[in-house]
Amino acid sequence: MEILFLILFGLIFTASFFFLNKNELSDDKFVIKNKYNLFFSISSFVSSALGFWIIFSPAAAATWGGMGNVIGYALGAAMPLVLFIFIGKYVRKVFPNSTGFHDCIEKRFGKNLSHFVIIVSLVYMTVFLIAEITAISKFFNFLNDTPYWISSMIIILIALSYVLIGGLSATIFTDLIQFIFIIGICLFLVFKIPFQDFSDNSSFMIENAHLFDFNNQFLWITGLTFLIAVTFTNLFHHGNWQRIYAAKDNKTLSIGLVISALIIFIIVYFIGYSGLVSISLYAMDDPDLTFVKLFGLLETSFIKYIFVILATSLVLSSIDTLINAINSQIVSLSTSYSLKSSSNLYFIIVFLVAVFILSSQGYNVLYVFLIADLICCCLVLPFLLGLFGFNITTKQIYIISFLSLLLGVLIFPDPSYSKNILSDFLNINFTFINNYKLFSSFLVPILFSTILTLLMKKKGI
Repeated sequence: MEILFLILFGLIFTASFFFLNKNELSDDKFVIKNKYNLFFSISSFVSSALGFWIIFSPAAAATWGGMGNVIGYALGAAMPLVLFIFIGKYVRKVFPNSTGFHDCIEKRFGKNLSHFVIIVSLVYMTVFLIAEITAISKFFNFLNDTPYWISSMIIILIALSYVLIGGLSATIFTDLIQFIFIIGICLFLVFKIPFQDFSDNSSFMIENAHLFDFNNQFLWITGLTFLIAVTFTNLFHHGNWQRIYAAKDNKTLSIGLVISALIIFIIVYFIGYSGLVSISLYAMDDPDLTFVKLFGLLETSFIKYIFVILATSLVLSSIDTLINAINSQIVSLSTSYSLKSSSNLYFIIVFLVAVFILSSQGYNVLYVFLIADLICCCLVLPFLLGLFGFNITTKQIYIISFLSLLLGVLIFPDPSYSKNILSDFLNINFTFINNYKLFSSFLVPILFSTILTLLMKKKGI
């Protein structure tokens, strides 16, 4: 019954697209310049950023990282939009005819490095897409044992029904509708969470005091981990760049990003903190379901369908943006190599089939996200410095990127977060890295790439 409700509710977004005035549709399905007002900008930035991952990852992270992860995740989700206030105004001024990060890099360094940015962006957005669809599949499997592949296929087909036809215009328009549902339901859920029961659970507070101890170094390290990871990763999200250029003007962009960042921080903080409430009341078999279990597990049909509406709105708000952004990047690559336009459709079909297969496996959503975060954190700094005119060559960027990624892979922990290649297979041990493997896998490559960039510039390598 829930799957049928998913289909019916999902089709609302498809149907809404057909009510769009033809004048609101852009001839270009991937690029819109200086068009959308403040409300559309806010709804689009918020909806695109708040995928179904917010139901799984912040609450799951809170179960082992406590308030540090709650605050870190919330800041990490909001911080990219704060950075885009400065980056956005800069690229709109310096690269007014560009269409995204890759395009700006091409104007600085040429096509080869631009293609590299596209590939990194595609890897990140693909992992993001797989994680989103995996999350919704897990949710429906939890509700009524629906096989992962069924909900995966349905949600992909719903998104395709309007994204491939309407392009970026359709995704931004449906973002507005999804935004209304997301905000409304989150406000409703605030009053359903048993915060009082949580406050009265003194035994839990005593047994898990480390989760709330702000003097606990581990708490802040884990929070900082998510702040770094999520912030830098989003710079490779092409959907964000599309919306930077789509804003009406710089003032609209700046105000829209500030308000969007605030809304995102509040929502992610609320859900992350709810994860602590949940583990105080329920035993957790799967950390990904921490927030969902808070609602007893959806003991009433009303709450269950409220969650289905929230789930559908969240997942479509992110995957329609991702599919359009991925399609845009594929078109950019194929155009550069003078491939036939018909080949783009084949590429996107093969790509989505692969996404469907991988998202039907029920992987750990948080760990999948962290892999994407690792790749982007290891690579982002030289590209960002180059974008702002730092004196660095294409060769240097390739060298720095390769070495930083290699270092990150050696430090990055396994799914148990207890082992890594550096210490457990190469027997190279550093106390700080051993104690904070995940944090070090993000921070060390960023510091390493910064130092290497400065040294290469100085020595002219």
